[in-house]
Amino acid sequence: MINISRRSMLALMGGALATPYLITSKSNAAPAVEPGIFKMSIQPWIGYGMWYVAQDKGIFAANGLEGVEFIPYTEDAANLAILASGEIQGTNSATHNVLQHLQESPDYHIALIEDYSTTADAIVSPKSINSVADLKGKSIAFEDGTTSHLLIADALKKAGLKLSDLNWTNTPASQAAAAVLSGSTDAMVTYEPYISTALKADPNLKLLYTAAENPGLISDCFVVTTRTLKERPGQVRAMVKSWGDAVELYNKNPQECQAIIAKGVGSDPSELGTTFEGVHYYSLEENKALLTGEYATKTFPAVNAAALELGLIKKTFEAKDVIDTTALMSL
Repeated sequence: MINISRRSMLALMGGALATPYLITSKSNAAPAVEPGIFKMSIQPWIGYGMWYVAQDKGIFAANGLEGVEFIPYTEDAANLAILASGEIQGTNSATHNVLQHLQESPDYHIALIEDYSTTADAIVSPKSINSVADLKGKSIAFEDGTTSHLLIADALKKAGLKLSDLNWTNTPASQAAAAVLSGSTDAMVTYEPYISTALKADPNLKLLYTAAENPGLISDCFVVTTRTLKERPGQVRAMVKSWGDAVELYNKNPQECQAIIAKGVGSDPSELGTTFEGVHYYSLEENKALLTGEYATKTFPAVNAAALELGLIKKTFEAKDVIDTTALMSL
């Protein structure tokens, strides 16, 4: 749900980082946590799982937050409407979606990288389709403008094909599996838990191409508004710390946390199987290295270029204007 619409781990373009990248970070002082509920939009995607863990295990409260309210959404277009309402403080978005948000308003900032997907975002097809090249002339379902769109475009580019070589339909990620299982389309592009649902329902389906083919392609971020950074810096810091605390707990007790996450995204733990192996949750230490390093200098620009090529955005954005590590670096 990774959504270049979910790293040293980021090796999107390869090579070593020569110098640190200058990212906004105003102070290492820890502000008090402001009163009030922190409202955050969230999609039922396991990559955002640490928030469910933080809520269930009382981590938000332990870090001084009065409360955190999840505003659910399933389609990226719906999240744009939620953001436009001005009634939330933060959201969770794939990197390219952040760029789309910025195209609507400059008032969004990446405070944290949450996860990256390897096999939790994929093209799913019948086993009779042997390669991406074999998709030529076939029908495929995916949600336009999302991580699924980026993934299929990446796969087709490597195979020497274009979207125009396929018969594709704009289908929400949550409905793509039903389209494949009903036989109304030959293949789909989606993410977990919908991948596992389809594979379990039809043993003749397989993963044809995954985000692991291009590490860093699908990565997600915790995004806050400029107003939130100014008026609720203590809450932003508490949220970032809560993510880090949840990652630590997850690494110690993965099974317990996976059950919490499964419930959060509306699945049974047994249905997800090895799904979690396809997602890496970033710790705060990894964030400190990446947000001032390889994510800023390589991943973010590469996503920007891909989104421009696909027509998802119309301009280039600079990482230094988007990433704000003030909260992160105070921890």
